Amino acid sequence: MRRCIFGLLLLCFGALTFAATISMVPAIVSFDFIPPGYTFNMGEKVGTKIMIPNENDFAVLYEIKLEACKKAASLLPGYENFPDIKWCQLEPETITVMPNDTGEINLTFRIPADSVYFNQLWELGVIVQSIKGIQMSAGAVNFGLFPSVRGSFLISTTPNKVANPKGKGTGVVPATEWLDIEKAIKGEEIFFEIYNNDTVAHDYKIEPYEFPHFELYEVRLAIQPTGDNESGETYWLKTARGFLFFKNNTVHIEPGQSAEWSAKVKLPNKKEIREAPGWDLVVKILPDGKEEHSGLFRIVVVKK
Repeated sequence: MRRCIFGLLLLCFGALTFAATISMVPAIVSFDFIPPGYTFNMGEKVGTKIMIPNENDFAVLYEIKLEACKKAASLLPGYENFPDIKWCQLEPETITVMPNDTGEINLTFRIPADSVYFNQLWELGVIVQSIKGIQMSAGAVNFGLFPSVRGSFLISTTPNKVANPKGKGTGVVPATEWLDIEKAIKGEEIFFEIYNNDTVAHDYKIEPYEFPHFELYEVRLAIQPTGDNESGETYWLKTARGFLFFKNNTVHIEPGQSAEWSAKVKLPNKKEIREAPGWDLVVKILPDGKEEHSGLFRIVVVKK
């Protein structure tokens, strides 16, 4: 993996399908390190668009909408709803896909050029729904279905060492650091700042984190390694305040204040580690057990 400001990590390039009537590809995708002020055109930058296969034997008219209103508890830790869907454009917003054919939708978005939008992690929902009812039958009863499917687009903005993302309850500065593989094998300490942007004090728990595994696809920000090891194995990562390690990694931060913390990476000196395309280790910062206000710090280990 190369260090790239427009690093793209496809988390799942498989279709998400319901009742064999509506599907979309990719169902989940992550656009990493997008700089505020930059216009991101999926078709141009990634080389692919949102694809809508129609596996039915009849044409289907689809409507495609954006959504950013998930309940906080259902978002991935550290992620928030995309701030404003007016920053995004779908083209087209309706499409007729012929039988056994595939339609294409392009997504373009531009995050405003403002320093508060550095160090952000957002989820943008894309909903595909049939406009006209698909006729179904059960015994002697005929009825129309309006099936839909929802995809998730995970967007992270450029990490910045000084910009506090005040729109987030828990700000992590920077949101991501890059580390050379040789330093990661020898052992390296990386520092970050935790900001309490809430109006009340919190006790934060800081710990290594693995994104959850799902039955149909894996939702995890991880550069997939080779070999039997997985990049999320948490024993390779320890958190500490400064260079002092604590049994209980917690810190109390008053509202509007911050605290410096660090993460020490020590990857095993193994062939499969050195030959892997990269590693993405994640630290979770959780205030008082409130998952909806958590923050993330990513350590991306790369080859020079």
